[in-house]
Amino acid sequence: MPAVALWHCDEYTSAKLDPIVREALSLRPFSPGMRVLVKANMLAARAPEKCVATHPALVESVCRALLDLGCRPFIGDSPGIEPFPLVARVSGIAAVGEKLGVPVRELSRSTVCPPNARRVNRRLGLSADALEADAIVSLPKLKTHCQMQLTMAVKNLFGTVVGTRKAQWHYAVGLDRARFADVLIDILVSLPPVLSIVDGVWGMEGRGPGSGKPRFFGLIGASADAVALDAALAPMMGLPAENYAPLAAARARGIGDCELNGAEWRGDFDPGTRFENVDIPALDALSLMPRFMDKLGRALLASRPAQDESRCMQCGRCAAVCPAGALVLDGKKLRFDYSKCIRCYCCHEMCPFDAIVFHEGALMRVFKALGLARR
Repeated sequence: MPAVALWHCDEYTSAKLDPIVREALSLRPFSPGMRVLVKANMLAARAPEKCVATHPALVESVCRALLDLGCRPFIGDSPGIEPFPLVARVSGIAAVGEKLGVPVRELSRSTVCPPNARRVNRRLGLSADALEADAIVSLPKLKTHCQMQLTMAVKNLFGTVVGTRKAQWHYAVGLDRARFADVLIDILVSLPPVLSIVDGVWGMEGRGPGSGKPRFFGLIGASADAVALDAALAPMMGLPAENYAPLAAARARGIGDCELNGAEWRGDFDPGTRFENVDIPALDALSLMPRFMDKLGRALLASRPAQDESRCMQCGRCAAVCPAGALVLDGKKLRFDYSKCIRCYCCHEMCPFDAIVFHEGALMRVFKALGLARR
């Protein structure tokens, strides 16, 4: 059974990070000459203190340790909409590459994955750079997520879907969160990282993954099994593992260790820790209806995105990223076509000003008033 390691870490300094990273890398063998994709979370062009991207100090520590092992690391991701050079520069990750002489590369070439009997979606296009790497070390950020509630080790691999193809997947699965979780597990079985190291020194709560509030957790987690790592972290964040959609999908398909029975625990952080009152986005009842009733589900159950005019700077990123073409910027006004909106919340995810808010569906409000749904 792969080990799950959890360490206390209270600051982004090499003195604190380097010993932890060396111990994390010891969980798997790395050979000299191995070409390793360091898959950071580079969602958007936000400064490190916003806690949107993997902290550059952790990226630097991992790359430096890989270089010391004789590996050939390169840093990569595929942001949602903003230019990769801008995301790399503002996040501080470009400077890491320059300092260490490590390439920082956009995952921009998509190719069809080889057949894999364990996938639900038989045809899956992912980054050629990721597929061609000898190994992947994934560096997720510990964050909340308005659609999936949390984004950790498994969700971080969605960044290997190139560019606008992410929006195409959102459009394909519509309101069905379980189907999107299956996509995430399909990516995992097609591109399993040899190691995942979660940046939870400072993470995010609230309206993540791009507009939530930074929160100190003081944690670095690592495992060769991304599913096991998420199964350890979800309850710590206040979400039972059985209620987290990617873990439910993994469990149903026998992928990874969801149960952690007899897990080999390493590190100095108690896996029984529960962070107090983490603000996790409420889960809309998107899957209460069959797929052919998506339209009714959108109208009555799912929360509708809307413009907060006091915050909106009319940058147009929300409209540009909308996979359903349900949103246009008309002067200073965002106009939503809710008959087209698939409730993927990409508009919220990519808004740099937290100007997309949510209005609960009418039927969900009734359910909550009657005590039939979680508040």
